[in-house]
Amino acid sequence: MRDKGRKEAVSEGVSTSLVSGQEKCYDPNDSTLTFVDGDDEMDFECNNYKSLRAQMSCGHSVTPMSLTNWCQQLLDQGESRFVCGRAGCNAEWSYEEVCKMALLTPEEKEYFENKMFSSAAKDYLDVKAGSVRRSNIKYR
Repeated sequence: MRDKGRKEAVSEGVSTSLVSGQEKCYDPNDSTLTFVDGDDEMDFECNNYKSLRAQMSCGHSVTPMSLTNWCQQLLDQGESRFVCGRAGCNAEWSYEEVCKMALLTPEEKEYFENKMFSSAAKDYLDVKAGSVRRSNIKYR
């Protein structure tokens, strides 16, 4: 189980925890979210997060913490896409949906984007992992 209050160093091949400080929770007055009763279906570590549960586009319920952790785990495993973790659900979520529903911080967005770029470059451009950083690429 991860220490929710610690920010670990980012290193290749090591799972990192970006979440620091207090638990991220949905604003109950956010009318853009669909709140649901029931279990947090992405809380695979049984952390029992306190936040309200909101419904993803595939219909499964999440908290911002469990979604952040699930998507981070996917990225740390070399994935460049976000796929629902529930058995039998092959729904793919957009990065925009993940950002909104996980309440990603600017630091988390930067980490996610760098991991996504690195994984996509490795998969589609046959680039060695870690040899290209998104911030090192110059665009004309």
